[in-house]
Amino acid sequence: MVPKEVGMTRSPCEWAAEVLGSGNDILVTVKVLWLDLLSQGIGTGLSVDAFTALLEADERFEFFEGIDHGDGDEEERALMEEIGFHSGLRVKLAGRELTPEYVARMLQESTQNMLEALEGAWEVRPDDDPEAEQQLLEILTMAQRLKHEVDQALEEVGEEGE
Repeated sequence: MVPKEVGMTRSPCEWAAEVLGSGNDILVTVKVLWLDLLSQGIGTGLSVDAFTALLEADERFEFFEGIDHGDGDEEERALMEEIGFHSGLRVKLAGRELTPEYVARMLQESTQNMLEALEGAWEVRPDDDPEAEQQLLEILTMAQRLKHEVDQALEEVGEEGE
C-alpha cells in the first residue's frame, strides 16, 4: 500500500495525504495507515491515538466509523488483526470520492478475504471436535453463498450500467 519513494522527511499528515491520494485504497483503517507510517520510519514514537488526533485536526481527512472485529474482546480482535481484519476508525482524503466501483471492489475483496480466512480455519480445525467442525462448515457454506451472491449482484449491476 505504501509507495517506497515517499520521503522520510515528510510530516505524518503529509505522508498520509500522499498515500491516501495516490493508492488504490481510498478508505483505510487508521491503524493500518499508522502501521505503514511506522514501517517507513516516519512518526517514530507516535502512538496510534496521537496519529489519529493529528489526522482529525487536519481538514483534508474525513473519518468513518469502523468495525470492531473482536466484538469488544481484545484477544479476538488481536486474532482477527493477525489475519488482516483491522478494527477501528477508517480515514480517507475528504476530496477523494467513494465511487460505486470502489465500493463494489471493496465488497468483493472483503467477501473473498473472509472466505479465505474461513478456508484457512477449516484447514487447521481440531480433529476431535465434531461440533466445532459442523459450525465451521455451516459458516463456510454461508460465506461461499454470500460471495456468490455478491459477485452475481455486482455482475448484474455492471450489465445494467453498460
